Amino acid sequence: MTNTPHDALFKSVFQQPENAAAELQHVLPAEHVSAIDWSTLTLEPGSYVDEALADQHSDLLFSATAHASGERVLVYLLFEHQSTADPKMALRLLSYMVSIWKRFSTDDKTKASPLPLIVPAVLSQVVGGWKAATRFSGLFSPNLEELAEAVLPDFSYAVDDLHGTGDADLKARALAQQVRLALWLMRDARDGALLLQRLVDWLSELEELAQVPGGARALAPLLAYVVRVSSDLQLEQFRAILKERAPAAESITMTIAEQLLAEGKAQGVAQGVVEGELRRAVASVLTVLETRGLGVTAEVRARIEGCQDVDVLQHWLTRAVTAASADQIFEG
Repeated sequence: MTNTPHDALFKSVFQQPENAAAELQHVLPAEHVSAIDWSTLTLEPGSYVDEALADQHSDLLFSATAHASGERVLVYLLFEHQSTADPKMALRLLSYMVSIWKRFSTDDKTKASPLPLIVPAVLSQVVGGWKAATRFSGLFSPNLEELAEAVLPDFSYAVDDLHGTGDADLKARALAQQVRLALWLMRDARDGALLLQRLVDWLSELEELAQVPGGARALAPLLAYVVRVSSDLQLEQFRAILKERAPAAESITMTIAEQLLAEGKAQGVAQGVVEGELRRAVASVLTVLETRGLGVTAEVRARIEGCQDVDVLQHWLTRAVTAASADQIFEG
């Protein structure tokens, strides 16, 4: 279950190990790249991002084998899709890494083994470029450097700063065409004017991908992202340009837009039905309590009106028929 269009695109593209391997080999330091057998890269289950920050960050955890020892190494890729950089990203990464180590230290299969090494990297969509410290020790006062060396657990992380990357660099990367296009859209799609301005430089790649076998499937999550993050006017302009210069890609875009519109309408109808059931159930519980002359305090009323589960409200309604006081409906 994804939380945002950014999360959906990131996971659609990079949960494929071959795509993640190519991206990580581009962004990580050469010594890290050479130490890992990338053909063994495997997606691990789970997410370590705080639920409260799920609309700002997304993550994927992979495992691979180290060339020298044959031991398991973890590679953690965090996608920063908020518009401003977190100045203490190193601290946040450390907290996620600790959560990963805790999982491995409590799992029956791994708790007796040494903790796995974690290689962290950040894919950044931050507008204006990445400016936060990329080493944990960079968060502390330099005046304490000598003491810090003795007591501080230090690490660094690599950053793929999309807003500091030009089209020529993106196109030159040894990545699958879908991945290059995804990185371009992650960089530009939230700014409608910028997307339309730079679209002309990517039209041939969009059309080429649309026409190869399996290309429509690869292009679908990219164009769905554009549909979701663009305003109606920008989307119409985007489609008009595609229609003239990349008709196969435009046809896919139109299909996706119509599908999402239909889904949105269906979800709206379903949501309206649920909201109507909730309103009726809330009114029924309150009516029974008030008809029986049971005092409904502000606290009880707030709890009933705040309930979003029809089944719970039906249970409270049943209890309201025989309860000696209003708050007894919550018991049992």
